[in-house]
Amino acid sequence: MVYKKARVLEKKSENWKKTDELKNNWNRLNSKFNRLMILDKLWEKEVGARSKYWKLTAVKNGTILVEVNVPTAKQELLARSKVLIKSLNKNFDSPWIKYIKII
Repeated sequence: MVYKKARVLEKKSENWKKTDELKNNWNRLNSKFNRLMILDKLWEKEVGARSKYWKLTAVKNGTILVEVNVPTAKQELLARSKVLIKSLNKNFDSPWIKYIKII
């Protein structure tokens, strides 16, 4: 009868990371992802019923791209953009939304 040796799982130092190392490596990506998740929920809250006319499509370099199909909704967004930017930014540690671009 042949017995196989039991495998012992060993910790390989090159595969294991400390949580601090992971936090440092992914901190910038994680914060951007968190911002987008928060922005998505805030957009729904701040815009309310207008969300069916104002579709948040993208964010790039502090500019929010919003798709608007109805001309009157476009005019309303233009009129409210400064107030909307201010109300969205107050929910973040540092204000990062600078412009709303309508497409």
